[in-house]
Amino acid sequence: MTAAWIERALRQSSLAALAGLAVHYLVSLFTGAPLWTDAIAEWIMARTPSGAALWILDTFGAWAKPLAATGGLATIGFALFLPAAAFLRRRQVGLVLLALMPFALGWLFDYHSAPGQWSFWLPAAGALIALLSGKPSAPSPARRAFLGSLMAAGTAAVAVESWGRDRALARRAVEPVELFPFSPPGDRSAFGQGLVRRPVTMVGQHYVMSKNTVDPVLDPNVWRLRISVDGRAARQVSYQELLALPREERWVTLRCVSNTLKTDLMGTALWSGVKLSQLIDRTRLPKDVLEVAFIGVDGHGDSVPVDYAFSEEVLLAVGMNGKTLNRSHGFPVRLLVPRYYGFKNVKWIGEIAFVRQPYFGTWPRMGYTKEPLIHTMSFIDRFRVEPERIRLGGVSFAGTRGIRQVEVRTEGGLWTPATLEAPLSPYAWTRWVAEVPARNGARLIEARAMDGSGRWQATEEGPLFPDGVKGPTFRKIVS
Repeated sequence: MTAAWIERALRQSSLAALAGLAVHYLVSLFTGAPLWTDAIAEWIMARTPSGAALWILDTFGAWAKPLAATGGLATIGFALFLPAAAFLRRRQVGLVLLALMPFALGWLFDYHSAPGQWSFWLPAAGALIALLSGKPSAPSPARRAFLGSLMAAGTAAVAVESWGRDRALARRAVEPVELFPFSPPGDRSAFGQGLVRRPVTMVGQHYVMSKNTVDPVLDPNVWRLRISVDGRAARQVSYQELLALPREERWVTLRCVSNTLKTDLMGTALWSGVKLSQLIDRTRLPKDVLEVAFIGVDGHGDSVPVDYAFSEEVLLAVGMNGKTLNRSHGFPVRLLVPRYYGFKNVKWIGEIAFVRQPYFGTWPRMGYTKEPLIHTMSFIDRFRVEPERIRLGGVSFAGTRGIRQVEVRTEGGLWTPATLEAPLSPYAWTRWVAEVPARNGARLIEARAMDGSGRWQATEEGPLFPDGVKGPTFRKIVS
């Protein structure tokens, strides 16, 4: 295979494939069909180690997911180049590879879309037509420069388009409406005197984590919640019916499994919702139902044991801090399971399925623990170094087990009990303040919490994968 063959394969298949991708994008715009680049980007993000993902999100912010989409474009380009190059060498082999390429990419990256099935053939079809109609030509530096510029421009265009499309969809999203007047509780009795975060997290400050390149935008007039038993529909519930049900409000803290010992992806809000028993009578279910799967319209889902699904802890949330959910937090309805890490709290629910076999959702399929109980943890929000003492404050959390005790110390010193504030609910974090004597040479301040069962938080750091990080809490002393 000569350099001229490779250049010709790259040039002609890339030009035609980009044209095909443009039509594929138009089909997606008008039908809502997922894009190849989105499917591959989600596959990339789902398999990115959590530590790396957090660094990428922190470094690139809103551009992190669009940049993953460029990885999807590069993958498609490489997949098209191989059969194109093979075609120039042996036509039969190249034709077979081009024919199989959409199937291979669709299977490998879990592309699923009825409206868009035909359009995902367009890049391959464009490359094939270009190869059949093209004629050999000698390579030239000008054409090579043009090809490089073309690929760079195409990659940048995908990133910009992905970012812009997400912003455009955000403008089309339904704005939250008030369910009831909400006034967040302030710092009771000025607790902590500026050393502790506020007891409630505002919607705009609450952490958001999503594996989607572009999150769903749902029309509440069209959306239906499907309830099924063994794959057979039992009933459908409209958004209006869901809002008409009696609701309860509950303070719940959510914590992301992707946290390290130094990150703080967690938040406490007043969630409004209904119980599963308000949607279906458990006594009418088959007695051998094992789990309840909650499946989002984005294809991501997870499950909990059927007994837990009908327990007092579990809520199907439709509101947050007095308003209906916004798009980022799972409009129109999301799951709240406060004993588990955030990924179990499925957003954008489209189906509730009662199943007789274990259901493995997106994260368990990646190897994460199926029932990831939140590890007991503490976080030092702030500290203040004074001449003879160090004053500090923070929060501790252990899921639904509650916090019994918190202690603090300077490096190598004696543990000193902290003063705890009563949590807003059994499902919310506990705020605390403390002071310890200042010690010469001490470089760290430490905190540890005991959960409601009497167990202290881990003293040795454990890995983030597969069930969330655990370990000691400390901060460097900077006077």
